[in-house]
Amino acid sequence: MKSKFALRKKCLEKREIFFKNKGNECLKLKDIEIIVLEIKSKLKIASIGIYYPIKSEISPLKLIKICKNLSIRICLPIICKNTNELIFSKFDNEKNITKNEYGIIEPSKISQIIPDIIFVPMVGFDKTLNRLGYGKGYYDRTISKLRKLKKIFVIGLAYDNQMVQNIPAENHDEKMDIILTDKKIYR
Repeated sequence: MKSKFALRKKCLEKREIFFKNKGNECLKLKDIEIIVLEIKSKLKIASIGIYYPIKSEISPLKLIKICKNLSIRICLPIICKNTNELIFSKFDNEKNITKNEYGIIEPSKISQIIPDIIFVPMVGFDKTLNRLGYGKGYYDRTISKLRKLKKIFVIGLAYDNQMVQNIPAENHDEKMDIILTDKKIYR
């Protein structure tokens, strides 16, 4: 079993290569809309948490238009340094955002929301819906906490070439409910 460090490095290299060749906006709008509508038919959805992509992360920004059409609020994560968790805050428009010390775009004002669906960036993933992140555990801690508060649906976003045979999952790692790539939906 490969160490997470070595696996992370390999997955990031693969993601960078794909990003340079194909670009960031490769998710099919129809696939995203189908997933959101499918979940909306099963759960009451008032808000969706997305991330503002950095580096070569696959972009979930197409969700903004879909959510506006469905009257669903969009929120972005803010890193809470004292708990090493994320809190989600309402995202209105590009004017009300700021870049944090890590270069991550966050809402400039906190209007906390617990999203019904969270779209999560991934460094790598496997067919059993395990996610490999950057290694800080922000999403794992946050998802674990939120799943204890209410039913949430977690969707990982990645390029298909980020899939690996096996992610060495640990007890604190949170599985995705679905993984959506540029080629396929993994359930």
